[in-house]
Amino acid sequence: MGVSGGEEGALHGPSLMPGCTEKAYVQLEPMLQAISAKAGENGKEPCVTYIGTDGAGHYVKMVHNGIEYADMQLGAGHGAGRDGEGLGRMEQRGAFFLFS
Repeated sequence: MGVSGGEEGALHGPSLMPGCTEKAYVQLEPMLQAISAKAGENGKEPCVTYIGTDGAGHYVKMVHNGIEYADMQLGAGHGAGRDGEGLGRMEQRGAFFLFS
């Protein structure tokens, strides 16, 4: 099962990405919904859904992490470029929004 949420997830419930048979998910769904983070307009929608079988939840989490790490690298690369180019704060802001 993919689990996301970090410190906030530990305190308030994680986002859960289960990868299992549909039969197993139906049995686990009430428990997973109870322990998951809540979101949505009313703040009561469980952050869990059936992803698929055979490790699909882990795969979704891996893709999520890849996107997140790439985003962090863009930010780190921007910082290195900024230091070398002497951009001011507003120029940094513009560059950040351009590439994010």
